Amino acid sequence: MKKGVNAMKDKVVVVTGGARGIGRSAVNMLVAEGAKAVALARSEETLAELKKDVPEAGTYVCDVSVEQQVNETMESILVEYGRIDVLVNNAGVGIWKTVEEMTEEDWDAQINTNLKGVFLTSKAVFSKMKAQGGGHIINVASDLGYTSIERGGAYCASKWGLLGFTGTLLKEGAPFGITVSTVSPGLVATDFGGVEAEKKQESGLTPETVASHIIQTIKTGEETGSVDVIVKPKPRR
Repeated sequence: MKKGVNAMKDKVVVVTGGARGIGRSAVNMLVAEGAKAVALARSEETLAELKKDVPEAGTYVCDVSVEQQVNETMESILVEYGRIDVLVNNAGVGIWKTVEEMTEEDWDAQINTNLKGVFLTSKAVFSKMKAQGGGHIINVASDLGYTSIERGGAYCASKWGLLGFTGTLLKEGAPFGITVSTVSPGLVATDFGGVEAEKKQESGLTPETVASHIIQTIKTGEETGSVDVIVKPKPRR
């Protein structure tokens, strides 16, 4: 067990949605702490921008909602790095519409990325983590996994489902040393859900704040096992 300032050194940490927002901040912090951070994203362009700014990071183009892409990507990471110590399921889609406005495509985009994608990536690494004697899966959920809002039907459903899946995964992984945790942020000042980051600056968390809780969850999980963190912005005055 690694403790202290070197707790992250040489850990292989895969971050989905790793080229922007919370994921990009997490990759930056992981590299700074000596981890081998690997970012997954659908956009080759955003991954190239990340690689330019953080050359130490590994990058793979991958749509987490497509099983073949997920399996091939995880196999490639194992070939390159030898193991996967931590999987951070951060990729997410948010589309804010009423039930009447929402299309089937809107619904599927959110469920397929936010819930199905976590299933596919977790399944892809599960047997590998069992074989290596353990690992840590961290699912970035949302405070909307504990409540609901208007115009957020699919998003809330995906996050409620994610918390349920996390509980099952935790029970199935425990006998094999696989820890499963959640970090559930409130509003974050990123370009997410069709709303520009600038419009969330006053009321939203910074992506760095959420990323720091992800890093701390990795460290804390070394000693305590499962960690569930809810991070909310300060109330407006």
